Amino acid sequence: EVDRNLLANARILGASQRQLSTSVIIPSAMTWIFASLHTSFSFALVGAVVGEYIGGLQGIGLLIQTAGANFNANGVFAAMVILAAVALLSEFLITLLERRLLRWRPNPVADVTI
Repeated sequence: EVDRNLLANARILGASQRQLSTSVIIPSAMTWIFASLHTSFSFALVGAVVGEYIGGLQGIGLLIQTAGANFNANGVFAAMVILAAVALLSEFLITLLERRLLRWRPNPVADVTI
């Protein structure tokens, strides 16, 4: 939720509805958008692999199913390593994009004192 005073100040300064959306509303929601993106991407990746495992004709899920059915531990492990690499790479890219777009936000770790 956007601070009402911030919206009121932008309106007083003559911001149009488009400017309010692009300069006030979306930037204030970006923290929540990226938090949701971190969580939802991992669930989407798991869902895709489970879907491929159950009824896929191709993909990592089918590779895991086929290797498991043939007692091929190396194949299962290789598929899991590929899956972990994709997950780590995607998490890194999301974090990189988040840091680039949210440079204006103060670093929460820097404010902690022990």
